[in-house]
Amino acid sequence: MPIDRTPAEPDLPAELDEWPAGDRPADGDELSAVAVHDAGWAELSVAGLRLDEVEIAGGDLAGSWFVDPSFRDVVIRDANLANVAFHGGILWRGRITGGRLTGFAVTEGELRDLTMHDATASMAGFRHATLTRVTFDGCILQQADFMGVRAEDVRFHGCDLTGANFAHAELAGAEFRRCVMDDVEGVEGLRGAEMDIEQVVALAPAMAAALGIRLP
Repeated sequence: MPIDRTPAEPDLPAELDEWPAGDRPADGDELSAVAVHDAGWAELSVAGLRLDEVEIAGGDLAGSWFVDPSFRDVVIRDANLANVAFHGGILWRGRITGGRLTGFAVTEGELRDLTMHDATASMAGFRHATLTRVTFDGCILQQADFMGVRAEDVRFHGCDLTGANFAHAELAGAEFRRCVMDDVEGVEGLRGAEMDIEQVVALAPAMAAALGIRLP
């Protein structure tokens, strides 16, 4: 029986309260069952922030720093998340659609039941993060850093992974379909992954180099 790698969807109530325009969360704040429109959270630095059943639509969170956050049942649409950094913490049952995530970074945190769809996430970093039931669908992940990632039931569908780094990753059972994988680094981290034959052919020179095979 095929393994179901589909992430669980965020569970939000039918009606959400409006988060006051212009407000910015502080250390230890809890936002529950709210909608945040056009957030002005750029360069925010906050520890222990908790979001439960929250929708973030649009807005600017660029350069924000979240330490040990807890994001559960969160939907983010068309927001600027460039250079946003998560250090530790967890994002559980989330969906990120569209938006700019250039330089987005998760360090030693956990992403569980997350779907990222049509996002521009070049140079995103997931170094030493734990990914469980995560799907990247139609995302630009050029030069993304997956070094040391521990992954379970992770899927990459229709993504551009040019120049991505998978060194020391644990990706057994990960699924790659219709992805661009030119100039990928750390191919040994792809051991045990499932992928289309076209991707295997594209990776052949890097695989040969990793095995010490000389090509004419």
